[in-house]
Amino acid sequence: MRHEGNPHSSATVIIVNVDEPVMEIIRDTLSAEAVLPNSAVDFGEGVDLALRSLPDVVLVGLDQDLGQAVEFARLVKKENPRIALIGLASARDAERILSAMRAGYAEFIVLPDDADQLRIAVQTAAFRPEDAEGKGLVVGVVGAKGGVGCTLIATHLAAELAAIHRVLCIDADFSMGDVAPAMDIVPKDTLADLIPRASQVDERMLTGTVFVHPSKVHFLCQPDDIDKIEEVTGDDMYNIINAAAQGYQYIILDVGSHISEAEAVALNVADQVLLVTTPDVVSVRDAHRKIKALVALGVDRKRISVILNRVPKQPYLTRETIESNLQVRVVGSISEDARRVDHALNEGKLIREVHPRAEIVTELARLVGLLSEDPEDLVAPDNDDGGGLFGRLFGGGNKKKK
Repeated sequence: MRHEGNPHSSATVIIVNVDEPVMEIIRDTLSAEAVLPNSAVDFGEGVDLALRSLPDVVLVGLDQDLGQAVEFARLVKKENPRIALIGLASARDAERILSAMRAGYAEFIVLPDDADQLRIAVQTAAFRPEDAEGKGLVVGVVGAKGGVGCTLIATHLAAELAAIHRVLCIDADFSMGDVAPAMDIVPKDTLADLIPRASQVDERMLTGTVFVHPSKVHFLCQPDDIDKIEEVTGDDMYNIINAAAQGYQYIILDVGSHISEAEAVALNVADQVLLVTTPDVVSVRDAHRKIKALVALGVDRKRISVILNRVPKQPYLTRETIESNLQVRVVGSISEDARRVDHALNEGKLIREVHPRAEIVTELARLVGLLSEDPEDLVAPDNDDGGGLFGRLFGGGNKKKK
């Protein structure tokens, strides 16, 4: 629900805790994209400089003293959550990546290997939304079909953000919301208590209704008895989300797979829509149909991106094939790990609480980086191949020859 701002001609950058060889790589990479300082500063000077000069992006070296880099992010984000932090390293390390993402770094970039990725990240920062009304970012999580893992994605994304941001996760699946049992929550108040007063809801009323989880996420859940919720209109949903956007930096909507009037409004007002699917023919076909339905409901295609969940080591459909045929970017991939996921769900805990070193924990943490992407960059190129299996599934096989 944010307003778009005006693009800058080039990004303003601060560089912290890197040596001269890395500075040289940064200069070569960003000479056309950014206004660069002559040299890097240390962590102490960097905090003061970042808060005083309000740069578009801060580049931080993570190779030396990760603890100080994490503390630097905490201090900067506490005072100004909108500053984009990008971590730089010389090699990939799963624990280092996870620590950086949890601290608030939007990107983890290995130099010189990921120089192009650094260039894109800084270009994105140069087109920063200027939120005149101070509204939070609304993210809708919707499933290609039931059972693909929307609740898992929504709750874990919210938990990663909540380490340094004020986050509300709304169970907006009015057919059968599962957020409360998945997180072992027994809320005193639910959406059923808020809907009758939706036309008068404000930030104070909303915060008095939410459940504050140990992860620091605020949850607005469905009641155990789904019949307790009266008919929810689009206006009801809009009023609740609008109030949430006044008081939270991020609002994560678990929409599920069924789209009623209320869910349609929720997805229409979302700044980003994450469509969750598994990499099999049936689910991807449903994803194709869901994208068409969302566009027909008025959701801008540029705001839709795809997350693949439960990806086996050798999936039948590759990421590239799915992206090409859906014509929407696949921006995240979560490995198949049924044993650990089921264990966490049965315990009512986050996966990181019961299996902190699992690869799926790192993959889920990386989803935070999606929220810094420019939706313009998430549209996949058109696919001209209308034949074969996907042509038949998506209707391309009936294309007329020119």
